This record gives sequence, structure tokens and C-alpha cells, in this order.
Amino acid sequence: ATIDWIEKSDVAALREGVIREMELRLGDPAIKGQPIGYLHDEIAELTVAKSKLMAENDAAVEKAKAARDGATTVVARNQRLNDRKPGMVSQEDVAKAEGELKVAEAQVKESQGQLDVNKAELQLAEQVLREHTILAPFDGIVIKRMKEPGESVRANEAVVQIGNLSRLCANAYIPLEYSFRVKVGQVVELQPRLAGGMGDQPIERKTFRGKIVFVDPQIQPIAETAVRIRAEFENPEMELRPGLKAAMTIYLTDDAAPTAAATPTAPATRQASAR
Repeated sequence: ATIDWIEKSDVAALREGVIREMELRLGDPAIKGQPIGYLHDEIAELTVAKSKLMAENDAAVEKAKAARDGATTVVARNQRLNDRKPGMVSQEDVAKAEGELKVAEAQVKESQGQLDVNKAELQLAEQVLREHTILAPFDGIVIKRMKEPGESVRANEAVVQIGNLSRLCANAYIPLEYSFRVKVGQVVELQPRLAGGMGDQPIERKTFRGKIVFVDPQIQPIAETAVRIRAEFENPEMELRPGLKAAMTIYLTDDAAPTAAATPTAPATRQASAR
């Protein structure tokens, strides 16, 4: 089997700009949701400040409401006068007052709508400001830096590459005759093998337990004698590295799998060795 990453990503800037600061260097741990670097955001900050003032300015709404209240009072007064004595207020004045009330009500809706638009513009401006901060998408370590402070970057252009060493996978090929017995969820154990090593290195004497997460439904087109599988396992001490080779033992039944501290010794009829 070959050890490989599960989580590895080229982390990109969401906005075009110039890098102001980089928080992490090669080998530094990255924490999900925490900053990796920052773009210059002075204009974005000013835009947020302007949008906030507009979103909080409800003077137009209050003015429109005052005009509506005044028009409502006039219409009500005309109604009372005409109820007391028909014709005290002319039909022309009644129609005019009612028209002014409708205009005032429309102005309230218009000003309130504009205030809602201003609040939405504030949210957009705040989002743009947030996008000037480059965040880690998952926990890991920085394994490559493509950009440095002062360099320009395009939107969606990679700035750093991070990988998560705490959980890795192992890809292997098993003989076709075993493939129908290997199932997702079965236990596997991995024993690292260093190239040219004699098996006497400390890492080669350790085993790592995981589970099968994928069995390729397609037979490999070359030679048609093997099936690709993948297992995932924890690497809490970060001892294993992507690219490392390992011997994988697959336990086809639960009772064949030894305890975590034991060395695999299950009967040959219950094991399948990956190659």
C-alpha cells in the first residue's frame, strides 16, 4: 500500500489584491477557520464604514412617517366635519387630502425599502471585507507557500498549500480472487516499509489500524488481475508520511482481527495481503 493524504488543499485568496501579511510559515500548524494571511483591506474597511452610516440613517423613514401622520390627521378631520355637516369640506379638498395621504404612505414604503437596501449593502460590504482574510479550510500544517507579503494575487489564486497529517489513507491493489471478499468497514493494519530498509527501523516495527472505506467496483484495466482499495486510519503522532510504502493486512472477518496492541497473526484463510 501507499500512504496518501485525505485532506490536502491549495488555499486560495477569494479576492484580488496585494498580500499585506502572512500569519503562517512552512511547517506551522493551521487551524480550521483561523487566518493564514491578509490582503490589504483599507478600501473595504472604508466601504463598510460608509455602508454602516447609510444603514443606520433612518431619517428619511421618520420624515415620511411624519408626513403620513399629518396627512392622516387631515383626512380624519375632513371626515368628521363632513359627518357633522355635509359639505363643510369641499370634495376637491377631500380628494386632495386623500391623495396626499396615499403619497405619504408610498413615501414610507419607499424610504423603508431604501433602508433595507442599505442594510443589505452593509452585509455585502462586510462580506467583501471578510474575504480579504485567507482562512484555513481544515486543521493541518503548511507544506508550501506560493505567495509572500507585498505580492499581488488574483481571485481564487493559491497562496499556501496545507495538508492534514493526523488522518491519512492508504491505497492498495488486491488480487482479483480476493476482491469479492473485501468489504467496506473491514479492519486493516498497516506496517510501514522503508525503501531499502531491513525492517529494523522503529517505525517499521509499528502497526497502524484503520478500516476499508472504498473498494473500486471496476477491475484495473491493465492486466485485469487487481482491484483498487482504500483504507483510512488515524495518525495522531504524525509518524507516517504521505508517499510512504506499507504492508497492509486486511481482516476479512471481525474475529480474525487481533487487538490493537497485538501483531496480526490471523489464519491465512482469513487474511488478504494487499500488494
